[in-house]
Amino acid sequence: MRKGLANDAGPFLYFAPMYYSLEITGTPNLDAVVTVATLKEFLRVDHSDEDTLIEALRDAAVEYVQNYCNVQIGDVSAVMYLDKFPGRWEIPVAPVQSINSITYNPTASTTVTLPTDQYYVDTKRKPARITTISPPSVYDYISNGVQVNMTLGYTEATVPTGIIHGIKLITAHFYENRNVVVVGTIATELPNGIHSLLNPYRVISNR
Repeated sequence: MRKGLANDAGPFLYFAPMYYSLEITGTPNLDAVVTVATLKEFLRVDHSDEDTLIEALRDAAVEYVQNYCNVQIGDVSAVMYLDKFPGRWEIPVAPVQSINSITYNPTASTTVTLPTDQYYVDTKRKPARITTISPPSVYDYISNGVQVNMTLGYTEATVPTGIIHGIKLITAHFYENRNVVVVGTIATELPNGIHSLLNPYRVISNR
């Protein structure tokens, strides 16, 4: 579950920030993105004693890249929850493959699907955005009264090579530096070169 703020501030207007939650379901096949065998070759490891460790470090590296870039690696189903319709808002995680439906609660016990001709979806933009033509009313005393159902993330076969190489470099960093504090060096964070490699894929939202 990812949480944050969503707002839409134009050049001369300010809209109060709106809280959102993003719930992701599904487990991508990370072996289809970068295998342990590929990582072992990159790490120059020629034994199988640490295969489980390398796989765990790979998974941690993927999570690091996802959080740093605000992207999803591997396509998944996701639901974005908001309390109200903001009129226009951004999907803060990319890439958005499709918006499957938007539902909302006009009463405490009723869920209605918003007709597709009542909103526009722009998935070419990063971050993607949704604009409602005439936002309907949502029940005042309910949380998460708006639900945006979507398919999200790079498919395993379309993950950019820069991201894949970033995963390899971060896995190598974790493999070679297994303690929180590294004695005998002044380096305190991931090398800047890794961030430079990943920066073109970052998604910056107005949230």
